[in-house]
Amino acid sequence: MDLKKLKVDQFNHFLVRNFPDEFDPGIEPSSEPIEVILFFIQQIEDVRAFSNLCSTTDLAKDNRVIMVFEKGRKDRVNRDTIFTPFRTGEYTGFKMKAPMLCSLSDKLSAFVQQKVI
Repeated sequence: MDLKKLKVDQFNHFLVRNFPDEFDPGIEPSSEPIEVILFFIQQIEDVRAFSNLCSTTDLAKDNRVIMVFEKGRKDRVNRDTIFTPFRTGEYTGFKMKAPMLCSLSDKLSAFVQQKVI
């Protein structure tokens, strides 16, 4: 997993949640205020859990909240099912940040957003 593509090198305080062992990003959690949340989406219910976590975490004003997901899962969670609730306004207070949608490996992609404080 190439985390450099996420453009989070300037951040120091990370919160990592919901990652299965085979995709562990190897980032140690740190103290608040959290600057970056990395959350692995395995099922559609995880999108709500991600939104709730972002809303209840003491985030820095300049933050990145990132949903990582497995590519090629058209039968279950995929790019469209993950991002549609944000696009339609079901989850508010998020805005896309560069690189927005990026490939982290041959198996993983990520959406990069900011939780507006």
